[in-house]
Amino acid sequence: MTLGPAPAVAGGTPGPLRSGGAAYGAAIPRPDARPVVRRLSLVPRAVVAGAPLPQIRFRVRQRGINRVRARIVVLRVPSNRPVARIAVGWVKPGRRVRARWPAGVRLRTGRYVVRLHVTDGRGHTLARSASNPGRARVVVHAPKIPAPTPAPAAPAPALPAAPSPAGPGAFPVAGRFDLGGPDGRFGAGRPGHIHEGQDIRAAAGTPVVAPYAGLVSRTSYQAGGAGEYVVLDAVDGRDYFFAHCVRDSTAVAEGAVVAAGQQLCQVGNSGTASGPHLHFEIWNVGWRIPGGFPIDPLPEMRTWAGV
Repeated sequence: MTLGPAPAVAGGTPGPLRSGGAAYGAAIPRPDARPVVRRLSLVPRAVVAGAPLPQIRFRVRQRGINRVRARIVVLRVPSNRPVARIAVGWVKPGRRVRARWPAGVRLRTGRYVVRLHVTDGRGHTLARSASNPGRARVVVHAPKIPAPTPAPAAPAPALPAAPSPAGPGAFPVAGRFDLGGPDGRFGAGRPGHIHEGQDIRAAAGTPVVAPYAGLVSRTSYQAGGAGEYVVLDAVDGRDYFFAHCVRDSTAVAEGAVVAAGQQLCQVGNSGTASGPHLHFEIWNVGWRIPGGFPIDPLPEMRTWAGV
């Protein structure tokens, strides 16, 4: 077949033949071998337990692929135990996507890794690198201790103690101590509330230690109340609260993993305290989170101390 002359274009110069499709011989771009995360953001990166969870947004790049399947796994650090899974479904590469948390998901105080998983239609998974790891971290802090509201209140009955699943623990004061009288017991009356722990009198500077191994979930200072304090998320599933430590004596950082008997701080009288002592609390479920509640620590403390 003989082709006629090429059609003229503006200016009188012959133009190329056009067929309505790809130019003959032009290379068709090959799809990228694997998807890559161009963005994974959590806003905010730190939240308070019980508050709304951070927004999760991400964008995937994979040239030549129309859609990929995405899902998200949330892991608790340092155990790497999955605590939430979010099935995002099919998404279009290049578009920003917002993942929605499943109803009922709550995160306890501690540190978490949010990890994105992507698979294209050929079964190829996400390409991860130092610059595009496809994961982000979020910290969940314990709520601040509310200031007590002055109001008359009758002493409430003490809640029953529950034995620790972890068995015998280390006494929280590593030195000579005195458990004091009724006013320092769990359930004793206080202006507007009850005493939620046990006071342990000891010399200032006496080491305060972890009863069990666990993760330090909170260290802070409250001038008008607990003073310098530490919260331990222990391996027995309970939280332990140590208050009135010597100012700046805390020897561990938030997120640190500690062993049973390891020093956390020193007995002091920071905050609102009449003399050197450790205010010690045990919380089932979690310290000051929805569903958490304190229990009387004295029976277990006597077992730990052998008295």
